[in-house]
Amino acid sequence: MAIKILVVEDDELLNKSIVKILISRQYIAFSAFNISEGKVLFEKEKPDIVLLDIMLPDGKGYELLPLLTVNSKVIIMTALTDRDSKYLCYEHGAEDYIIKNFDMQELLYKIEIIKRNIKQDELKIGDIFIDIKNQKIFCNEKYVNLPHSQVELLKSLYKRHKENTYLSKDEVLPWGKGEVDESARVQNTIARLRKNLRYVKSENVFIETIYNKGYKLIVLK
Repeated sequence: MAIKILVVEDDELLNKSIVKILISRQYIAFSAFNISEGKVLFEKEKPDIVLLDIMLPDGKGYELLPLLTVNSKVIIMTALTDRDSKYLCYEHGAEDYIIKNFDMQELLYKIEIIKRNIKQDELKIGDIFIDIKNQKIFCNEKYVNLPHSQVELLKSLYKRHKENTYLSKDEVLPWGKGEVDESARVQNTIARLRKNLRYVKSENVFIETIYNKGYKLIVLK
């Protein structure tokens, strides 16, 4: 899934230059030139990263931080060099703080670091996308919340898939090994995950039963 970046900056030339470079690097980027536009685009596009100026025509970028940092990573771009401004931004959840006139490569490097961290919370398997952090799977514009056990099960199945093997029954619920109802719990967990894959209408990802051994993830091309 492509990373979305919202640029909230009132310097039109700088804003458009950043957006152009980001698009050339395969990011999805949007421009906002004040707080009002930033709020609208944030709600509409739900960006992964926001590049935020502090001194904006209709207020200060500080005002947006409580809204933005709930679901996005924020890099402050500003001419303000005082310590209090930096502390205020960090206290409100900003990931980084970069001083104008910054080098564009430095900004891209900071974005890349955040991108790597975001990607650690994502997993693409066939036609489904797994948001590990928020425990959701997406497919065909549908999504469903998964319990932690199903997220971990799907990750384990995928790991075995890449190794061209299967997940043994003991590995499905390793914490439940030895319990009387272990077999039933394993079957129920697999059944619930299969049901969720059907719910999002995946056409490429299936769980195959390996008789008396375990389960194998099938990912169609």
